Amino acid sequence: MTTWQIILAIIVVALSIIMPIYYSHQRKKEAQKEAEAIERMQIREYGKKINDETRNKHK
Repeated sequence: MTTWQIILAIIVVALSIIMPIYYSHQRKKEAQKEAEAIERMQIREYGKKINDETRNKHK
């Protein structure tokens, strides 16, 4: 094998290791953002529910 073939083989192997790790990290990050958005919505709905109950008690 010549030098350029060895270098090319090293690059291919490195990318085959790095790329799956990178993409799995991106998926986890997106899933976490979605989970945080859902949690914020649930907190907002809970706050509205508590406010409505409080308003109804004082009527």
